[in-house]
Amino acid sequence: MSRHFDRMRYHIADDPDAGGRPRPPGAFTGIAPGLEDVAPRFTSNEAAARFYLDHKLAEDASAPGFRAALATESPARVPDLELRSSRQTPASGTTLVRFDQTHARIPIFGSDVLVELDQARELVAMDARLTEVLGAPGAPDIDSSAALARVAEATGTALEGAGTAPPSLTYFLDEAGTWHLAWHLHGLTAVLPEARPAPGGRAGATGHGMEDPSPRDLHPQVDYLVDAEDGRILYYFGVTPTVDIPTKLRGFDENGTLVDRIWGDRLAGAFALRDRLRNIVTHDLALADLNENPPLPDPVQAADPDLGEKFKAAVSAHANATRVFDFYRSVLSRDSIDDQGMALTSVINCTVGEGPEWRNAAWWKGRMWYGQMRNPAGVLVSTSRFLDVIGHELTHGVIESSSGLVYQDQPGALNESFADIFGIAIKNWYEAPAQERTDTWNWELGAGWRPTGAGLRSLSDPAAFGQPAHMRDFVRTRADNGGVHTNSGIPNKAAHLLLTSTTPEGRPVLDARDWLVLIYLAMVRLSRLSDFADVPVALRDVAKVYLAGSPRQLEPVLAAITAAYTAVGIE
Repeated sequence: MSRHFDRMRYHIADDPDAGGRPRPPGAFTGIAPGLEDVAPRFTSNEAAARFYLDHKLAEDASAPGFRAALATESPARVPDLELRSSRQTPASGTTLVRFDQTHARIPIFGSDVLVELDQARELVAMDARLTEVLGAPGAPDIDSSAALARVAEATGTALEGAGTAPPSLTYFLDEAGTWHLAWHLHGLTAVLPEARPAPGGRAGATGHGMEDPSPRDLHPQVDYLVDAEDGRILYYFGVTPTVDIPTKLRGFDENGTLVDRIWGDRLAGAFALRDRLRNIVTHDLALADLNENPPLPDPVQAADPDLGEKFKAAVSAHANATRVFDFYRSVLSRDSIDDQGMALTSVINCTVGEGPEWRNAAWWKGRMWYGQMRNPAGVLVSTSRFLDVIGHELTHGVIESSSGLVYQDQPGALNESFADIFGIAIKNWYEAPAQERTDTWNWELGAGWRPTGAGLRSLSDPAAFGQPAHMRDFVRTRADNGGVHTNSGIPNKAAHLLLTSTTPEGRPVLDARDWLVLIYLAMVRLSRLSDFADVPVALRDVAKVYLAGSPRQLEPVLAAITAAYTAVGIE
């Protein structure tokens, strides 16, 4: 679909007139140096972004997509672009402003515009995916209820007004280059037969490689685009405050380790696992079945701040959520999962179907849900003990609230890959002998998950877990949302090569912290339909800003990015 979109990329590092410095508005209006006082001044990041877009898109009037975005009978700049978000990224000191393109005030699916501004609202970078809608109807022939009924019929699922958001209209371009007006149905718990997990066998029930199915599998949330003329299903994809002084608690976790750096809430005669400073809270579902939609109980409470060995699962969940939160805040300057301080809720002792075992952990409905499995001694232990799996699942939430990579085909495989990368990074950040030295890291995700002691995947050796490590082995399938858990091995291997890259003298090209910041900044810059080849482009763009003050360091970094992705066949 992306081949029908006009693409425009701009970065100050590639602009010979910019000299590596952000472009002020006067540079686009012919203001001479020294006369900046008469240059445009902006009251918002949106206004600044629209100004730069208006001028940059006009430089290539031959591109139909650019002309469409600029076409106007209104004095507003680029009126066919609708603001989606404007968020600061403290790690780079810039603001990312995102827009969706519209046609006749209806959003165009797959369009995406990103403008990066510095603190003075001067232009740093721009990445636009724009198009021209031709031959599509201006009004629907069927209403949203008929579209919902079509999905219900095709999936064999009862859907009565179900969905995570009201239906909306969108323009959709199919692979043949034909435009459709479509109903966008959000977050339906319905899956087409060809997209369902393979029947029989536990392993077939979940793409993550965990033994038992996730509630995401059993109660999936899928977006559908349904033709607003004839009701055909065109496309579908998975989606998956006041500050109080916290009380320091302690207790043993599921690994038998005394954890004395967790925080709770002091109540009348009790202590609750609710950290109001970080907005982290832990609940115990007492082996209730998620299929029955049980109500969430009060947070876990203890009579004493020393929880001892009675609350091991809760201590693991609370402590590991805190570690993930602190990693994202201290290393990547992100404020919780959505970067806006959302609550990080953990729920232990969950089951799906027959219990008491449910060998899974999942980010679902904006919360973390933990099951339990028997150890070699036959004792139930919580899956909340796996810090890297928790980091993986919570990173899905980060992606959901930033780039929004759709959970299908290459974008979905990237979604899984970034979750693997940061899951492994978070675990090593706290447990590796030297957190900044990746030669001391363990690259296996979920080591010890399986009864044999094996894990789920490996960044260093994807083939050991049945994943491809090169584009020549890319798997084309309709199963598992287009092979998202299989093909993620390719960008995983590239990330491993990047994180372990060395100079000709054998020194690390960058330390782990800097590489992780670059990968994170690239991840949040991507669009919903980004593919594998967009990742090295984004990495180069953010590296040019991040290392602008270290030009001697930039060249080996750019070389390492090219080498890592070329090695796995991503050009």
